[in-house]
Amino acid sequence: MAIVIGPEGAHPEPSPLRPDDDEPIFLGLAESGPLFAVERQGPGAVNLRELAVTLPADALGAIAYASGLVNWRRGHRFCGRCGQPTEAGEGGHVRTCADGHQHHPRTDPVVIMLVTDGDRALLGRQAVWPAGRYSALAGFVEPGEPLEAAVAREVREEAGVEVRDVRYIASQPWPFPISLMLGFEATYESGEPTTRDAELEDVRWFGRDELAAASREDVAWLDGPDSERLLVPPPFAIARLLVDRWVARGG
Repeated sequence: MAIVIGPEGAHPEPSPLRPDDDEPIFLGLAESGPLFAVERQGPGAVNLRELAVTLPADALGAIAYASGLVNWRRGHRFCGRCGQPTEAGEGGHVRTCADGHQHHPRTDPVVIMLVTDGDRALLGRQAVWPAGRYSALAGFVEPGEPLEAAVAREVREEAGVEVRDVRYIASQPWPFPISLMLGFEATYESGEPTTRDAELEDVRWFGRDELAAASREDVAWLDGPDSERLLVPPPFAIARLLVDRWVARGG
C-alpha cells in the first residue's frame, strides 16, 4: 500500500501501488504490509491542514512522514554540489549522484514560543491570514544557534521585546514542508510590542480569559468567512497546545 502525495496535499486513505509509480519511498511495515510514499498527479489530494482536523494522530503522522520525504525528494533530484542527477537508494532515504555525493532527508528546526506576562500572552498574526487569526510567534533556528537563543532572537526580531526564563514544552513535526516545531514558553522581561517583521501585520497582548473564551468557541481556523473575533490556532497545532496549557494553569 502507498500513501499518495499530490501537488496540493495528500490522499486521506492509502491506495495500492501502481506500476507507473515513480521511485516509491519505503516508510515501514504496517498491519497490512509494507507501506510506501508515492507522488501522483490528478484529483483526490486534500490539503494537509484540512486532513489534520479529521484524521487520527497515527494516520496523520504517517502522512506527515510521507509528505516530508516526498518534499525532500522534490528538491534533491539533482546534486547540489555538482549538478548531476541523483538516484534513490536505501528504500528512497538516500539520493546519490554519479560523483558519489550522498543526500539524506533533512528537517528544519523551528522554535515556536508563547511569551507570557502574568495573565496575558503575546500573539501575532501574519498579513496573509484572514481577520481575527492570531498564533504564537515562531521562526527558524540559525546554524550554530542554541534553541534558547533562537527563542529570544525571534521574539526580539518579530515583536521588539526581551524575554527570560525560556522553557521547552513539546515538539511537533510540521510537514510544511519539512520542519520540526519546538515549542517553548518564555517570560516577558522588557520592551513594548511592535511589528518588526515584514510577515507580521500585528502583535499584541491577549488576556487569559480572552484566550480561554476563544479556545472554548473553537471557531474553524480553516474555513468560514473572515471574522473580527479572535481565532486561536486549531487543535492539531502545537501553538494551540501552548495556549491551552497556559490557559489551564489559571492565575
